[in-house]
Amino acid sequence: MPAAGQSFGLGFAVRTAAGRNPLPGSIGTFYWTGAYGTTFWIDPGEKLIGVLMIQVPLAETGPYRRAMRYLAYQALLNARE
Repeated sequence: MPAAGQSFGLGFAVRTAAGRNPLPGSIGTFYWTGAYGTTFWIDPGEKLIGVLMIQVPLAETGPYRRAMRYLAYQALLNARE
């Protein structure tokens, strides 16, 4: 998905450019999502790690994964104010 500013390699998706990725994150952020919703992401630029251990079919986990990520980055912004 280069148009979204990311690539996939060695088992992880990696943000390689700003692109049009709908999720917050810095260039260099890498992540993985499992078939039943478990997911993690690591943003070295923000020194941030997120882990979500949820066990429901992948199609149903999208809102939870997005909410967790947006809330984590919003908390960073609020802490900087």
